[in-house]
Formats: sequence, C-alpha cells, structure tokens
Amino acid sequence: MSSKDSKSLPEPPQVSLSLFSHGLDLDATLTSGQAFSWKRTADGRWRGWIDRQPCLVWSQGDALRAVGPDLTRDAVTRYFGLDLPIREIFATFPSDPHLDAARAFAPGLRILRQDPWETLCNFICSSLKQIVQIEQINHELRRVFGDEIGEGLHLFPDPSRLALATEAKLRTCKLGFRARHLFVAARQIASSEVSLDRIATLPTAEAREQLMRIQGVGEKVANCILLFAYARQDVFPIDVWVERVLRQLYFHNSQRVKHERLRTFADSHFGPHRGYAQQFLFHWIRKDPKALPAEKPTAPRIRKKSPTHQATESSDTKS
Repeated sequence: MSSKDSKSLPEPPQVSLSLFSHGLDLDATLTSGQAFSWKRTADGRWRGWIDRQPCLVWSQGDALRAVGPDLTRDAVTRYFGLDLPIREIFATFPSDPHLDAARAFAPGLRILRQDPWETLCNFICSSLKQIVQIEQINHELRRVFGDEIGEGLHLFPDPSRLALATEAKLRTCKLGFRARHLFVAARQIASSEVSLDRIATLPTAEAREQLMRIQGVGEKVANCILLFAYARQDVFPIDVWVERVLRQLYFHNSQRVKHERLRTFADSHFGPHRGYAQQFLFHWIRKDPKALPAEKPTAPRIRKKSPTHQATESSDTKS
C-alpha cells in the first residue's frame, strides 16, 4: 500500500467518555488482577480488547478516550462499569478503617465487565500462578489458537477451537497441569453441557453451582468469574491474599479461624456490594507494602529425634 493510499484511509472511530462523575483510574483497574489481556504502551496508554475488539485506551483530563475498529460508546461504558451508580455502591460499605484505607489507596479502581468465556479460562489458569504468568498464558492461547485479525493481533480462541485441540498442544502455552482442566472445560462449554449464557440469567447461588460443574472451577474461581464477567457484586472471592488480609486485620492474625468463618464474616460485614470491597482490599494488600503490620517471626519448633531416627537420617544424607 502506498503512503498516498494509507493517508486516504479513514481514522478509526474514537470514543470519548467524561469521567467527571466516575474518577476511573485506568492503571489501578487494569493492574488489579481481574483482566489479563492489557499491555501498557511506551507512552503510558493501554492496548487491549473490549468485546473482542482490539483497542487503545487512555485518560486525558477528565475523559476516557478509546480508539478501535467498531468500538461503541455503550461497549466502552459497559466494560469499565461507567454506567453504575458508584457513589450509591460505596455508600453501602460499612464504617471500616481498613476498607477506608484500601479505598484511599486506589479510589479510582473499578470492576470490569469481561467476556465470560475468556474470564473462565483466565481463572482456571490462575491456580498457583502470578498475574504476569496468567498474562503470558492468555497471550500464548491467543497466538497458538486464536484467529489472526491483524499483524500481531489474535482473537481469544472460542470453546470449540480449544475443544478440538490436544492436551499436549495446550501444555505448550505454559499451562502445565492446568491444560487438562482447560481442555475438559472447553468441551463442556462447546457441547453446551454448561451454558455460560444461561448462567447470566440465574440467581447468584445457582450460577455458582453451574460454574462449579466445570472442570477446574472451585468456589474461589467461580466467584471470580461471577464478579469480573457477570458483575455479581454480591460475591466475595477469597484467595490467599484476601484470606491474609481478613485474618490479620479482622481476626487478630488467628490461624484457627476456618475458611467458613471468614466467608460468613465477609458476606455479612461488607454488605450487598462486597465484591467491590474485596477488590479494593485485594489490590491494596498486593500493591501497598504498608497495608499490613509486619508479622512477628515465630521460632521454629524443634522436635527431639531418637538416636535410631538420627542415625537413619544421617545415613540417608550420606547416600
């Protein structure tokens, strides 16, 4: 294509939204562990996907700007949750100094509405993985299995595409043991054994039960999918980070408190929009080194060994 031809091409549509009443913080939102297909550009903007459309987004003054083919104002508004009554949501939070500190750390943090299938895959792959590793998996799944729609741009593969793959091929995407989970999950969705569309119509408890029928989906992963894809703000995912903040700040760092007690407390204490409270706490504890008091080191318990046991261990070590 000549330079003359390229100049004649129309500019991609640009969506500009006022953030005056929303205060969206793009950096906090897109680095808070809920989405894994966004990359920051050298000039501080963000390149990613909204409704399977590639786009570039950035903040400019009190406006959010988004550029991409076939993007609409409604799609961008919905994705970033700009249609929600955010002040009314925050007004339901309890009087809680810890939650207040988490909100003050990133007041513009917002919960996204993402594609359910991609969100399901991301969180099936999240087990024992750091955020950067989940991002790598998402990238590899796109590169290996997704349709190319432009130079370096690949759609996220749909369930039928992954259902026709092999577990060995999926392992090449840095999945490890999660390859089996994702392979079976893709078959379940592709065959309509579980319908992601139907889940959107169900009450939260039933929706969670349906999601937990899917291979690799337990309670925590199901709640993440409900929160980040279906906007169910009445769920409160508890992973190792959130369990840590609950134990240290609300239960005097007691290790005797069972998971069920933490769940009951979170569901009652943080109110009807507790999913938002969870995301503030999760982001805060991960990003702010001063979020939690330093834990006092405990001396290791040394158990005396019998002479026979000691001799055996010594022999094993030498061999």
